This record gives sequence, C-alpha cells and structure tokens, in this order.
Amino acid sequence: ESNTLQVIVVCNERIRDAMNVYSKIRDIVNGYNASYRFSQQPVQFVKAGDREKHWGAVEKCFSDKSLVPENLFVLDFNKPKGSTDPAYPVIKQLLTKNGFLSQFVNFNTCDHDNPRDQRRSNLVLQGVARQILHKTGIRLWWVHIPQSLPTPTVFIGVDVFHAPRVYDPVQKKRVGKASCAAIIVQVYRNSGQQKSSQRIELFSKTFKRDPGKEYELGGALQQTVATAMKELGVSPSSCIVWRDGIGESSFSNEAREEIDGIRAGLNQVDGGQDRDVPLAYITTQKRIATKFLSKGVAGHPDGKFAAPPGTLVQGIQGLEHETFYLNGRAPPYSTAKPVRYVVVEKDERLAHVPIEKLTWDMSHDYPNWSGQIKVPSVTQMAHKLAELGGSFTDCGENMNSSKLKNTVHFL
Repeated sequence: ESNTLQVIVVCNERIRDAMNVYSKIRDIVNGYNASYRFSQQPVQFVKAGDREKHWGAVEKCFSDKSLVPENLFVLDFNKPKGSTDPAYPVIKQLLTKNGFLSQFVNFNTCDHDNPRDQRRSNLVLQGVARQILHKTGIRLWWVHIPQSLPTPTVFIGVDVFHAPRVYDPVQKKRVGKASCAAIIVQVYRNSGQQKSSQRIELFSKTFKRDPGKEYELGGALQQTVATAMKELGVSPSSCIVWRDGIGESSFSNEAREEIDGIRAGLNQVDGGQDRDVPLAYITTQKRIATKFLSKGVAGHPDGKFAAPPGTLVQGIQGLEHETFYLNGRAPPYSTAKPVRYVVVEKDERLAHVPIEKLTWDMSHDYPNWSGQIKVPSVTQMAHKLAELGGSFTDCGENMNSSKLKNTVHFL
C-alpha cells in the first residue's frame, strides 16, 4: 500500500515553469512504486523572494497550526543570486524543529525550466527523486550483512562537526562557533524483515557543544541510545559502533567513557530487567600518513598505481588494539589514502563476526552518495547531520528527533 504525500512547493518568483518541474519529480518518485507517492497536484504553492523574503514566506506558510508533519513534504525550488543560498539553514532549522521533511532544488546548479538544458535536468531530477524517497525512510537497495552477526543488531555512528570561526562585531575579532555532535542509531533486524518492510529504522540526535569540544559524549550517547531503543521498539542482540574523530591518545579515557555510556543506554530496560548486549567499538581515522601501492601490474613499474578499491590490509598495528586498513578508492592519477580502523573494544561474543567485511559492506549503504567510499553509512550520516546542525543558529539543539525518526531527513 502507498501513502500519498501532500506536497507544499516553495518557489522563487524568478522561476518560470515550476509546475512542469514538479510534475517531472512526481512522475519519477511515483515510478518507483514505493510506499510513498507524491500527490497529483501540490496542496499549496508558496511564492518567495530572496533571503528574508524567502524564509519569511516559509514562516508565514507554516504559521498555520493545521499543518502536521505526517504525510506532508516540502519542495523548495530556489534560485539564489550567489553560489549558495543563505536561506537554506534558516528554513531547514524551522522545518526540522517541527518535524517536516524537505528537499531543496537549486535552479542555479541546473536551470530546470530551460528547454535547452533538459537532458542534464532529467539526470539531476532523478537523483532528487531518489533522495526524496530516502528521506522518507524508503530503502532502495540493500547491502550484505554477515550471517554470523547476532540480530537484531544496532549500528551506531558518531561524529562532531567543528564550525569555522566567525567574526564577532562586538569583540571585533573572529571567535569560535559552537560545535555540533551527531549520533545515528540504525536498527537491522534480519534480512527477511528488512526486505519485506523496505523501511529504514533510524533514530538521530544532535547536541550543541562548546567550540572545538570533541569528547565527553558519554552522557549524550547513553541518553540517545536509550531513547532510540524505546522509540524503535528493539531489544538488540548486538551493537557495532563506528566513531570518527578519535586519536590513539584518547582510547583509554575518552573512548572508555563513550563505551560505558553506550552500554548503559543499550542495557537500560524499564521494569528492572537486565540486558547484556555484546558490543564492538571501532574508530575511523582518515588523516593518516599511510598509503598502499600496487605491485606486479603487467607492463608497469611497481608502485605506479594505488591499491585497488576494497583492498584490506591487516597486521600493521600497535600492541594493544587490532587494526586494519580499507582502501576505498583508487583514482588513476594519484595514490589515495586508505582509512585506518582501530578496534578499541570487541566483546568475546562477537569474536566470530568479520568486522572488516561488515565495515566494507556498510560503507556502501549510504544513500545518494557520489563521493569516495570511506566510512560506514552510519558514520557518514552522522557527519552529514552534524554538518547540517552546525550551520543552524541553535547548532541543531531543537531538531525534533521523535517526529523525524525512521527518516533520513538530513541528506
């Protein structure tokens, strides 16, 4: 069965043929025969200007208290005068605070109402349609999960975004802006249930942090994980955590605090029951000085090419923690760096789970990603969410996590 999304289109006054563009997006979205469809006509067309006239029009529209997030989607056709739209973070903050899903279509990137640019427009709009479905929580593809992983399992991604310094006219100097921490909790039950429902089970939460503060997330992780277990209605049999942004010097203290917080959130059960969920905690390190080169390529000297995509390297590690490297990309004219993964903690009950293979498979799960494959999807999602929250004036403090659960609203 399909649910029809009621669509509100916010359109810049300089865009000529917005209805035709909406019809194209609607037909592509509906062509997937997913559980969500676009309505034949938008329920409302909102004409907007630039900057204040843009977010002002959106605020006026959503001052109507009869509008509720369920089955409502906002399409924003914008045409900023510069390369970026200053209204984007303002409107996103307003909509996520109230739990509304939205998708921006930039007519500067591609002039969709220009008949001479239709081929490129069609390619762009196909990506827009896929992203819309992903935002509603529809899974368009699956990745392989090792059968040895106890299910249902919880995948957790953690990252912190540190915003660039901004000029303070009062102090007359550049000052640090608050950082934003993002936590993604995704549930995987088993292959049969996942494919039959075609839905993503996901809970996300952001936290405002002091400028440059990376650690001391134990309390935030405990709160988020415990809330996610209740909101998603899951009693997990295992948990895998990928944490970005932690160095070796922080493994014994800061990482331990986060591991303890996650365990407390996982094992927190109402009614005094006990739960002991096995856990693996892995850090991802991208800024490293290690490269792997190919050897034995016929007709070429050794070291001319980088290691092929998907290359796994083990055995190069310290004395305390298991370490492995994954080379996610191999451009033809450079030697890209791999990502180093350090298994800070892995319970004995997960000893038979191939963490390396799971990490590589989960790196292909991120929806609508055109960049290099580097980290698992939950970590990449956490980075994207933290970056979005960091662009808000409240640093994402007021995102409505409960109303936005089971959606990937931050794409």
